[in-house]
Amino acid sequence: MGRSLFAKLTRRGAESHGPAPSRSPGIGTTPRAQRLRSPRWGDLRLWLGVGLLIVSMFVGARLLSQGSETIAVWQAERDLSVGSQQWDLRPITVSLGAAGADYVPVTERPSGTLRVPIAAGDLLPKSAFGDASEGPRRTVTVGVDPLHAPVGLAPGDVVDVWSTPAADSMIGTDSGSIEPILVLTDVNIEHVSSDSLGVGGQMAVVLSVAPDQVPEVVRAGRIGAVDLVRVPVDSQSIATATDVLAQAKQ
Repeated sequence: MGRSLFAKLTRRGAESHGPAPSRSPGIGTTPRAQRLRSPRWGDLRLWLGVGLLIVSMFVGARLLSQGSETIAVWQAERDLSVGSQQWDLRPITVSLGAAGADYVPVTERPSGTLRVPIAAGDLLPKSAFGDASEGPRRTVTVGVDPLHAPVGLAPGDVVDVWSTPAADSMIGTDSGSIEPILVLTDVNIEHVSSDSLGVGGQMAVVLSVAPDQVPEVVRAGRIGAVDLVRVPVDSQSIATATDVLAQAKQ
């Protein structure tokens, strides 16, 4: 009976103090660490990643193999004019694929006459050349003041030849009314000797002309000062090339 009374008193004392406070799960507690799952060989995403890696390796190897199929061809160092038989070229290695057969390889030295203009930096196509032996040609040397010729005039350039008659060569003509005369158009430069200037500081310029054009060039140098005007490559055309070849056949 004494034990029963003691148990009742103990239970009543516990109830009078109320229920024990519950601890908040977010305060004073450490969250449990979660272990990352290692990828399994049966995971579809893993196989997709491996497949993409293998495909990219094969594609990269294919592109590298195609890029290694290169050839060495000729490239123009400067503008090459229509009718020119002299060229400033340099070898260059490029990847052209099947189009490589259309250009002159460095194993061949180009020969003939240019039918079309080639701009500086362009590759040299095989179709740009004609027969260098078509028709007779003559070379005529004229003295030109350096200030009456383009800067950097070189073999292979195409020029128009002008002449301004001296006053004493035009009898009965007022010196103020003398105007330049267009002697020839689209004339090829064969050689330029600017190192050793001649009488009056003139440089010797060798022109390539047809035989029937020689008298005009000679007369232009006799009657007065000769001016050479360069014809830019972008102003030359197929028609100009046709004229050059037609003159060569005369």
